[in-house]
Amino acid sequence: MAILKIYNDIVGEEDKVMLQMWEGIDGICFKDIDGFLTSMKPDDDDVDIRIHCRGGDCVEGWAIYDKLRQSGKTISCTVEGECSSMATIILLAAPLERRHATDNSHFCIHNPAAAWPDLGCHDRFTADAIDAGIKKLGLQVEQLRNEQKKILSLYVERTGADETELQELMDKDTFIDADRALELGFISEVLAPITAKRIRTFNNIQTTRTMNKKKAKVSVERGVISRLLAKAGYKKLSDVKMNALAVTAADGTELTIEREEGEPQVGDAASPDGEFVMEDGSTIVIADGIVTDIIPADDDVSAEGLDENELMEKVEELQTENDSLTEEVETLTQEKEELEAQLEALKGARVLSSNEKVILAKVNRAGGLAWLNKVCALSSQETPAGRGFRENRNGCSAQETPVQKALREKKEAIANKRKK
Repeated sequence: MAILKIYNDIVGEEDKVMLQMWEGIDGICFKDIDGFLTSMKPDDDDVDIRIHCRGGDCVEGWAIYDKLRQSGKTISCTVEGECSSMATIILLAAPLERRHATDNSHFCIHNPAAAWPDLGCHDRFTADAIDAGIKKLGLQVEQLRNEQKKILSLYVERTGADETELQELMDKDTFIDADRALELGFISEVLAPITAKRIRTFNNIQTTRTMNKKKAKVSVERGVISRLLAKAGYKKLSDVKMNALAVTAADGTELTIEREEGEPQVGDAASPDGEFVMEDGSTIVIADGIVTDIIPADDDVSAEGLDENELMEKVEELQTENDSLTEEVETLTQEKEELEAQLEALKGARVLSSNEKVILAKVNRAGGLAWLNKVCALSSQETPAGRGFRENRNGCSAQETPVQKALREKKEAIANKRKK
């Protein structure tokens, strides 16, 4: 199982680069999740997501959600502190039965928002500029409404909660605790401390009416079964015996195996005890009235039973295999010699300083030469999202975090320099 930790704001890739360069603050982007999934071992099919995140960019969040759902992996998710805004969308990438939260976690769902109107940059707002701004604002409103419907639709689909109740909670834009998230279906279990025994699950909060319906259904089903058993002459289900399957061993011994049809299986009730060789060469082992093992026939063919032509074919096959291995050894030997020559050449190369090694290591982790060229040529027009949802990459949350404020001030300074 691979553990994926989402402990930072969800931002675009370029925003993440600027945060790292200017403020030394990290973020989570789609490329991080894609790289994480790609680096998993091919035989590892389980991803355990841990969330402590205020949310962020809508575009990146939806991309991460789709990537997790399309990965083919078994997704589990545990909220370890805060799960707000776009982080709740990522939480829903896991099915309900594998969504959990610690006892003191809190959640927040709200409508998507932009930090400021998208009016463009003008030194003076003429009538034409204001008309153009009104059109832009109309488009921005439409985009935010569509995004709101999209988010609400997913909440209803993945939680099963009432749409009106969810929308009212989104309008309030306030925190709820783990128990409330459990009732709404965002999680299926609240994890109690390891030293405690109390565990609250989604199934435990079903209404009395629903539980009574289930009890009534069970009672009806049991009544039907009882009547059917009575007609067949049985008092209870355990009195019904399965039909016996008669099997004859190679030596003529008859085995009785309690199975209506199909081949004998380990675990079937059978008699008598012992090891019995079947006509197909397999062996059935019965101990204490139970089939404990079924040993298949040995299909290996020994060389003793082969004729001269068959022996010659075997020799030729082995000779061909030997020739192939010899060629492979020669190839590996040549590669070894080439590597040794390269090593000798590298011995005379300049030794990197400790600072150079640290810089190279960081560049390699960030994406290598391609990432470095991109950073050097970077000309950002992006604004990071913070706690709130965001429809496009030109706006952010209405409540600025310290990270958002720092980025906005830096970008405003760059924009002012360009105007001059």
